[in-house]
Amino acid sequence: MEGAVGIGIDPLDVAILREMYRTRRVTVAGIDPRLNVTYLARHLKTSRARITRRLALWSRSGFLRRFDVWPNPALLHLRGWTVNVRVADRLEKPKVLERLGAVDGVVSAVEFLGEWLSVQFVAPDDAASARRVELLRHLQGVAEVDRPAAWREFEPTAPLSPLDLRIVKALRDRPRGTLTEIARAVGISMRTMTTRYERLVDGWAVWFVPVFDFTQLPVPIVNLNVWLSDPAAADRVVRTVMAKFPWTLEFGWGGLGPTVRDDYLVLFVTLPSTGAIEDLERLVRGIPGTRETEPVVMLRTHSFPEWFNGLLAQLSPAAAPAPTRAGPRRRAVRG
Repeated sequence: MEGAVGIGIDPLDVAILREMYRTRRVTVAGIDPRLNVTYLARHLKTSRARITRRLALWSRSGFLRRFDVWPNPALLHLRGWTVNVRVADRLEKPKVLERLGAVDGVVSAVEFLGEWLSVQFVAPDDAASARRVELLRHLQGVAEVDRPAAWREFEPTAPLSPLDLRIVKALRDRPRGTLTEIARAVGISMRTMTTRYERLVDGWAVWFVPVFDFTQLPVPIVNLNVWLSDPAAADRVVRTVMAKFPWTLEFGWGGLGPTVRDDYLVLFVTLPSTGAIEDLERLVRGIPGTRETEPVVMLRTHSFPEWFNGLLAQLSPAAAPAPTRAGPRRRAVRG
């Protein structure tokens, strides 16, 4: 149901989110852009009309602000890292976020209630990553920067051709456009567009990244960090939390995101109220094999498109051919 503030939470929302990620776990950039309303309705055993209403409400309420499209960093001889950043004044986070967009290689960030941000950046190697971290440490308004965690690398199945680069740029300009619209913008036939698009997606050459505003929800979404004294307790923690708070998603370390030790677990838990945060902490601390917990309320995800835009502009051909007539209308890039 719709709440007084933005969008109300429905169990279907969590199910849709889980289904949208290829690994069924939340990752930095694991959305499958080929999913459409028909597919979601069939897999979630509900009507197309109901899925359509929920997705429309996500956008209308401002919960889903937009999608960003990233090229696989490995295709550009880059690697990805995630690093936690603490600001000196939590009320000055908007200014720090604005400055982050000017730091070389920074592509996105997650904003939490309080002093912390989680920043995603790309760099060609470990030395360049260290320089990025130093830039962040000296950024005005930053008080502390943790050690960065490298992302798992997905080796490209084929290099990006000049045509692929033009398609990626068009997808970044129109991430929710139809394939017909993308083909027309690039100037290719629908047959070529469909073939190239499927190859790019199947080969993990393009990553679709949702940009969320959790403040539009009337209940808190908590990023729950769990440190384990026994790594074998991870499944027990997930089952126990989901039994009490069924609107829970697990972060998938094996997907397109950071790789960490096996004694660390992250869950995204939708709670009925802010008062339930302490209930969640008590629940997890009572599970054998857990060592420490930290719940952090999520506020927003942020995208900084300028860096990828500049890099792709340097790599793309100087001029694109004139548009040709596109074929019949096909399914939307986003359902």
